[in-house]
Amino acid sequence: MKDIKENYKALTLVLCFFLLSSSLIAADDNKYPVANIPDSLKKGAYVVVRENSEVFTQSDINHATYKVTKVVTILSKQGDDFAHFTLYGDKFRELTNFTGIIRDASGAVVKKIKKSDLRFSSVSDDALSTDKYIMAYQCDIPSYPCTVEYLYQEKWKNGILSYPVFSPYDGYFEAIEKSDLRIETPLNVEMRQRNNFGGTLKKEVVGDKNIYTVSLQNRTAIAKEPLAANNREIFPVMMAAPADMCYDSFCGDMRNWNSYGLWVNGLLNERDKLSPELVAKLEGLVSGAKNVREKTQIIYDYLQKNTRYVSIQLGIGGYQPIDALTVSKMGFGDCKGLTNMMKAMLKSVGVESNYCVISMSEKDLYADFPNFYQLDHVILMVPQEEDSIWLECTSQILPFGYIHRKIAGHNAIIISSKGGKITRLPSYTDQENSKESVMEITVKEDGSAKGKIIFIEHLDGYEDVFVGFQSKDRERILRYINGNVRLPQMKVGELITSEDRSSFPSTRIETSFEASDFANRTGTRLFIPLCPLTKTNLNVFTASTRNWDIHIESGFSESDTITINIPDLYTLESLPKDIDINTPYGFYKAYIQQEDSKIIYIQNIDILSGRYKSSEYKEIKDFFTQITSGVKRNLVLKKI
Repeated sequence: MKDIKENYKALTLVLCFFLLSSSLIAADDNKYPVANIPDSLKKGAYVVVRENSEVFTQSDINHATYKVTKVVTILSKQGDDFAHFTLYGDKFRELTNFTGIIRDASGAVVKKIKKSDLRFSSVSDDALSTDKYIMAYQCDIPSYPCTVEYLYQEKWKNGILSYPVFSPYDGYFEAIEKSDLRIETPLNVEMRQRNNFGGTLKKEVVGDKNIYTVSLQNRTAIAKEPLAANNREIFPVMMAAPADMCYDSFCGDMRNWNSYGLWVNGLLNERDKLSPELVAKLEGLVSGAKNVREKTQIIYDYLQKNTRYVSIQLGIGGYQPIDALTVSKMGFGDCKGLTNMMKAMLKSVGVESNYCVISMSEKDLYADFPNFYQLDHVILMVPQEEDSIWLECTSQILPFGYIHRKIAGHNAIIISSKGGKITRLPSYTDQENSKESVMEITVKEDGSAKGKIIFIEHLDGYEDVFVGFQSKDRERILRYINGNVRLPQMKVGELITSEDRSSFPSTRIETSFEASDFANRTGTRLFIPLCPLTKTNLNVFTASTRNWDIHIESGFSESDTITINIPDLYTLESLPKDIDINTPYGFYKAYIQQEDSKIIYIQNIDILSGRYKSSEYKEIKDFFTQITSGVKRNLVLKKI
């Protein structure tokens, strides 16, 4: 009887386990069917976020856990990139758990993904040394639509500078069904936050924790538009961070930019030592210098000739520079290390300078929300009474004192022993960002042509081409010429290049050319392109409507002079009219004059930087269309 009872209990346990397993399998299957997605969210979307649930639990100033459930339905092939998984780790973050599931349109499980399926990479492609690593999964979509589900957990340790960003959208053409973030902190931890969507951040105290929650639901996909503002303005986002922090035992607070500057300045302490031999050499180099600017230029020239840039993310999560002595011995460093070395070398010859932190992607830093999200680069400033000297220490070829386009006009944090101070770098005018093109073309009766071309590029254009010019790389220079001229089957002669390396730099290239198929010959007429220059950067607006403001961050000025020598026995039958268009967005002027058998075409295009309302879209589009049409006009020649 006892055996029967024991067997019955065992049978019951097995049955219960079987039923429980069956219910778990059933619960896991047929979840997130695509049919449940509202049609309003599918419209204009490549993907739909079905669920994004993030829970960040901070136990103390140095430690936290971060749990994420992310479920995304891929509607079409254009959304493939949204299906992949990528996570960055280092000694501050560690992936502790991971599972993934791929489902078909009905929600049935197609494949399960294990942590062992993740691809591990310990060194990024552009870094020589790093303590960071990447764990990634490249998801192969079996069919469309399908749903990809990732559940993972991270362990945060050794300090917390920022909390996870609440950013429901990963990109354009993505709709949001449900997304939420929960942050739990100890009662003695003050949290700062900034959001751009007026979202209600709910706070409650439960036991010994502060609990913050924020969520968004049923948000339609956002279409990508040319010349839109920064993504932080377009996509809803909430940034959050602790007011007080410790990071790898370096403690401070982020309540304002001044206190941030004190924290960064602490990372620089005792890292400016140089060898006596190097100091003596530097003193000898500047012995004949007349002022601070000359000294600075000599030391900057030494830095460019004796070091090179390498991305290095070691030390305090990549925030502390490698000391100047080590960088000088190795001959390479990242932006932090090279800037710190330049600062140390200037100090050794009696020139004071400031380490400055800046963003190369965002022009404006949030004055009311000091943060690490916006900062990604370091430069050096040598203060002067009038024009301070700004130095990009990562480049071996940029001219001294030139403020390149990725930092010109940007906010920066000047670091000193007194703290941090926000400032704005100088910028160039739209007219200074200029390009000059000169062409002389002799057209033959068979439609072929020959002549010469001169291009002079300032500022932005200079940055695009000066590397090829310095290296004398003919192929790169030819690609530049072919990209700027609409001449089929063009043969280019000798290339004559020069460079102005002042703080207002420019490049100049001159060459001869031959084109066998320049003019279109029809009967007794020749149709000649009036402006055989490429102006594709103006053909950007194609949509009939506009949702977002138009943001022209960099304006420019282009002047073109084209002289066309028409062949003998031909006369001008049709001469296009002059153009003179003035708008709030720029100017377009084109003048044509004839001198015997010579046609001279002078064209000026000025695009003004600025931010323009979406309600002005039609006027801006019309202006750009007029330019595009104007540069495509033809001369018509008739045989006498």
